[in-house]
Amino acid sequence: MKKRIIAVNSNCYHGFSIEEAIAGTKAAGFHYIELTATKGWTEHVFPDQSFARLLEVQRLLEANELIPFAMSGHTNLMDPDREQDFRNNIRLAKFFGAEYIVSSIGEAHLKDNTIASNEVTAARIAKLVPEARVAAAHGQMNERELESVMMDFINRETDVLVSTTIIETGLDISNVNTIIIADADRFGLSQLYQLRGRVG
Repeated sequence: MKKRIIAVNSNCYHGFSIEEAIAGTKAAGFHYIELTATKGWTEHVFPDQSFARLLEVQRLLEANELIPFAMSGHTNLMDPDREQDFRNNIRLAKFFGAEYIVSSIGEAHLKDNTIASNEVTAARIAKLVPEARVAAAHGQMNERELESVMMDFINRETDVLVSTTIIETGLDISNVNTIIIADADRFGLSQLYQLRGRVG
């Protein structure tokens, strides 16, 4: 049986310091922690902290045998004013070795229309990175259209694929090295690991 991983979001300690969050998570017997870097809300870690302070947090995590597997930033990718915050969260996640970034693509502003969200997100990414070839995929595409999009991605004719969880099963894309899961807090850990298994 595959080992099940259970983690704690440091945002559970909103209003407390990162030291208190780490101590509480450790005392509760957990080994995995999602660090919160939500601007204006819970900034346990954030890009403007000094390198010395970030190292201090990193060493504290190591001393308490806690693995920072995810970074919670909640940056609305539909808001151009928050784009730099998202870039900073990617750098922060890399520093701590976090494999996941919890963010938002602004579904609330799109009336939870997943297909519209995919298309708008793909357009935003294409605007942010003009040299990238971006495509979108979702379950309401017809079989031929979806197959064409996926084959283009597998054959490296597309650089970025914005997709629903349709990629969760049946596809292993070995030439992909990064996956960003929007609103990852809506998924269970087993589903997150299933999605992660699609790449690399």
